Amino acid sequence: MQLMGMAPVPPQSEDEVRQLREWWLYHASVFLIELMQAAGVPTAPVRVSCGWPSSGGLGKGPHVIGQCFPQEQCADGVSQIFISPRIAESIQVLGTLLHELIHAGVGWKAGHRRPFSQPARALGLVGPPTATTVGPELAKVLQVFVNTLGPYPHAPIVVGHKEKKGSRMRLYECACEPAIKVRAARNDLHAQCLECGCCFQLVDSD
Repeated sequence: MQLMGMAPVPPQSEDEVRQLREWWLYHASVFLIELMQAAGVPTAPVRVSCGWPSSGGLGKGPHVIGQCFPQEQCADGVSQIFISPRIAESIQVLGTLLHELIHAGVGWKAGHRRPFSQPARALGLVGPPTATTVGPELAKVLQVFVNTLGPYPHAPIVVGHKEKKGSRMRLYECACEPAIKVRAARNDLHAQCLECGCCFQLVDSD
């Protein structure tokens, strides 16, 4: 078996290296490929990275969380797998990676048909073939890996998150008794009250 993972890492402490996502994904690939081989599922050389899929990764609805570019599309003939930055839960990442490793092993022509779905079921992936999740028995096996290597060292990227902004309307008052109040979306309102003749003054802002 040939397995190709992360590029050479400059000299660092072991703790720093273990915080590299590609380091974790490389060792996860080794672990999962051994599971596949033990189950008689075809395997293939791969490179694995954390990265956005070519499409369907940034939308608000259902999104693509993993993608395998087959060897036919890669210049050196080695399939490349990308795990979406949107996910970070270790078991989900491992299940997604296993899904894509099966694609690499059985070939892109299989799609999600029987040559893919049967190995996926045999390995413990459940749900529709196009969106498999980790079954309970497989989860126990994957948890052993997480307990040994530690959790996936990644903080998920939240797409489309925007901080909710409050109202920018400012409150102004004139010198009338009682004061006439107006609101404006600016800090430098230059307006004069027609009753008292005084300029409106900024009192408060929301």
